[in-house]
Amino acid sequence: MSRLLEAHQIILKNCHEYAEKADESGDDGTNDLVVSNVLRTNELQVWFVSEHVVDTPLARS
Repeated sequence: MSRLLEAHQIILKNCHEYAEKADESGDDGTNDLVVSNVLRTNELQVWFVSEHVVDTPLARS
């Protein structure tokens, strides 16, 4: 689960960079695509996955 969470966070980092570059170049279509389809979807997935990652062991000794 933690590896999946890390993968989504990497995607989010890249999406922020891509959206910023698209915005700076005036490419509103790409910016909208990245933000509305990729960024928001992965933000939701990060939230869902992070709710399942806990900092406790699975079994008690």
